[in-house]
Amino acid sequence: MSSSCRVLPLLRGALLVRTVVAIVVVAFAMSFSTPLAAANNPASHAVGAKPEGPPGPGQQLGQVLREVRSNLQETGRGVRMGHSIAGPRDRLATLRSKVVELDTLMRTEFEEIEASLLSRQLPAKALHRHQSTSQQYREQMDALLIDLHAVGQETDSAVLVEIIDRTEERLSPGTLEQGPRPFDPTELPHGPQLPLDENLPRVLKDEFVRSGLVDSPQIHLAALEAYRLEGLPEATDPAFLNETPAVQLTPAVRAKAEDLGHDPVAIYHWVRNEVVWIPTWGAVQDSDLTLSAQSGNAMDIAGLLIALLRASGIPARFVHGTIDVPEAQFRNWIGDFDGVEEAMVFASSGGIPITGLVAGGRVADVRMEHVWVEAAIDFLPSRGAVMFEADTWLPLDASFKQYAHTAAVDFSAIANMDSAALAQEFFDSGVLNEHEGWVQGLEANVLEQAQEQSTERLRQFIDAMDQPTIGDLIGERRTVLRDSPVLPSGLPYQRVVEGARYDVLPRALQTRISFALGPGSSESQALSEEFHWASLNNRKVTLSFRPATPEDEDTLRALLPEGNLDDFSDLPDRIPAYLVEMVPELKVDGELVLTGEPVGLGSEMAFGYRVTDPVFGTRTYPNRIVAGSFLSVAVIGHQVSLGSLEKSGERLGNVASVLASGNDALLESLDRESLYGELFHAGLLSYFSQLGAVGTLSALTTGAHYQPTTSAGTFGYVPTVGYLFGVPHSLSSGRVVMDLDRVAHIASTDGQGRDSWKNFNIQLGALASALEHAIPEQMFVPPGFEGEGVSAV
Repeated sequence: MSSSCRVLPLLRGALLVRTVVAIVVVAFAMSFSTPLAAANNPASHAVGAKPEGPPGPGQQLGQVLREVRSNLQETGRGVRMGHSIAGPRDRLATLRSKVVELDTLMRTEFEEIEASLLSRQLPAKALHRHQSTSQQYREQMDALLIDLHAVGQETDSAVLVEIIDRTEERLSPGTLEQGPRPFDPTELPHGPQLPLDENLPRVLKDEFVRSGLVDSPQIHLAALEAYRLEGLPEATDPAFLNETPAVQLTPAVRAKAEDLGHDPVAIYHWVRNEVVWIPTWGAVQDSDLTLSAQSGNAMDIAGLLIALLRASGIPARFVHGTIDVPEAQFRNWIGDFDGVEEAMVFASSGGIPITGLVAGGRVADVRMEHVWVEAAIDFLPSRGAVMFEADTWLPLDASFKQYAHTAAVDFSAIANMDSAALAQEFFDSGVLNEHEGWVQGLEANVLEQAQEQSTERLRQFIDAMDQPTIGDLIGERRTVLRDSPVLPSGLPYQRVVEGARYDVLPRALQTRISFALGPGSSESQALSEEFHWASLNNRKVTLSFRPATPEDEDTLRALLPEGNLDDFSDLPDRIPAYLVEMVPELKVDGELVLTGEPVGLGSEMAFGYRVTDPVFGTRTYPNRIVAGSFLSVAVIGHQVSLGSLEKSGERLGNVASVLASGNDALLESLDRESLYGELFHAGLLSYFSQLGAVGTLSALTTGAHYQPTTSAGTFGYVPTVGYLFGVPHSLSSGRVVMDLDRVAHIASTDGQGRDSWKNFNIQLGALASALEHAIPEQMFVPPGFEGEGVSAV
């Protein structure tokens, strides 16, 4: 478990944290391709971040107008119900006086900004935007003040209600603050994925064909060098040696194939013995990630096996069919379940089409759809030990295996703690008034002593063990190894039907994610792009903004003070956001993949995902984000691989070295992707690695079963925006926000009952929520500094 969290020490390194905090809190610095000059001055990092300045007149006015809106609602209710509204009217008169006072300051600020724009000879477009915004503000404010005066004077109830409604609409939610986020109570972010009863395995070839699952590719003949293929039908088709979204022939895959001697016997046995099967359905990992994670579902493992074979010049393809597995072997394979029904529900929750075959009143076999591999092997007479000429499309399944399971130690029994008695002793130590609902004088040392006694018992128990491992304590499963000088002659289960063979997994078996970028709050006119989940899984995906035109960049730079910026205190507290337009950009590992339409800095725009699953269909997660944000986007399937964590830690270490170097040339090379992108991506990897580690540990020690599935969300910087009458008038330093829309898993308590299952999932949900504030705290609050995150839990 410690390896899954090894990025965190880097994240909390004092230099990196202080530097990045200082940069991140400056909202408009995120809009440039390189950090501001202040980031290059180590002296400016000593105190962390630039403190927020006092609220400007726009921020103060926004707050007062929100109070006006609340007062109008109270006044409107009073009028409709026939109650006296003298009190609300008096308060409204006071608020109107504050509005008039702040309006004077706002108009002065608009005049000062215009004078500054003229003195700096900025593009005419910026001046036009300023004048248009200023005019719009004056018209709205003049109308508002007239209506507020009328509310205080009007005596006709019907007319008064009409004026109040009109004024409330002018100040409606979204005009003075960010609009409310879309919320669907049926799509809460943290929760278990449930099975679909109708998701049954196909048992006839025609059923695969009717579903569009047909053999691919069509037969093509081509000559290949070295290993002779001409004697085996279809083996010469180059498609069976090509890369695909799932079958990536990366340097790591090629290196592993070379390490295994390009030997199909060694390749098959290594994948079978070292890569753990995960009971989910739909390709979510490519071969490179499966190699790094050394775990995956049947499609992921088949993709890795095919990749290693193709990298060795051996044609290989996917086979999709239905199999029957004896129930005892299935229970062992899926995770040492006591009950076969619970085991099938767990697999079905992961999306696997599955059903039980009953004999003698009990489930004797489990029927399920599955994916395995066929490879063009020189099978006769050496069974793959000598590869000269292909003669057999040999079926190979590296995902099916049996495990030796070790149960977790019963820590509660060893600790010998009576929770009920301890709770009673704790409450008896103080005074409890149940009638009035208060308690005082509780003695914390009662709990501390019990904890110390339990810890000592556990320590003595572990000390008495003979060189215990983590697996001895929390339980583990180890693959029952198979090692042979030849390949197996067949599959270790009964094949019901071979539905289709593929060179590349069809769209119907691939989990996909699409992103939509659009102006305003609706995705109806958004630009979108779809990706194979496997192509983004664990990778750095970022959403950022750049100035829409050179004129916008000139305007943005002109908003900074003239002269050298030697410290963050030299930066302005806020800037007029409405002067600049920005273009949203979605990037994968720094490469641009989607560009949106220009939007005003500080305005809201649509950014949503659509997750399409082969079994559960398409689920939509609409969102609105602030233009000027910098977000890392999580696309995680199953888990975070150790390799992903190590690469992220290495990249962060390089960034830290550059920041510490003081070398101007190196510092100028740091763009937003290498600085902010790496930082927030590492935070997302840390979140999901900790969630997976703690969830797995909790399952192992309670006799439960847990498996993360596809999850998505964002983590990054969001500026603070002040809105007046729907216009983002000012932008200032903001906050770090983790917003995970989908954190899914499958879970089972294996016969312990519905209440145990519910409580286990509640614990997992609370953990998932708590980590949304804990990870930012771990990253951005160094020891000795104050700071606190907030999450729903």
